[in-house]
Amino acid sequence: MGKKVPYHIYIIRCQDSSLYTGIAREWHKRYIEHLEGRGAKYTRSHKPQVIEGVWEAFGRSEASKVECFIKSISKNKKESFLKGSEDLIREVFERFQIEIRKIEHEFVQEHV
Repeated sequence: MGKKVPYHIYIIRCQDSSLYTGIAREWHKRYIEHLEGRGAKYTRSHKPQVIEGVWEAFGRSEASKVECFIKSISKNKKESFLKGSEDLIREVFERFQIEIRKIEHEFVQEHV
């Protein structure tokens, strides 16, 4: 079995205030794809406005479980996690025994 590599779980706020959750090895490159209309079908019809949160997990499987969990919860709970990301980190560990960490995600959109 190979070494687990970092994957990122990210949440994007769209212009209609909806939230999109995805995973990527390199979140900033994937975010650019969303901004340019080359990302997910959802973000082509719900234009991305800002990246709200980024977390790191080790391994695609772990990141996919976290992504699925976030997608399954209400928008209100997602908003709560965005305000207090330690809550998300704690809940993911309690539910799945997966350790994630918050990533600082300042992003300048100078190319768009």
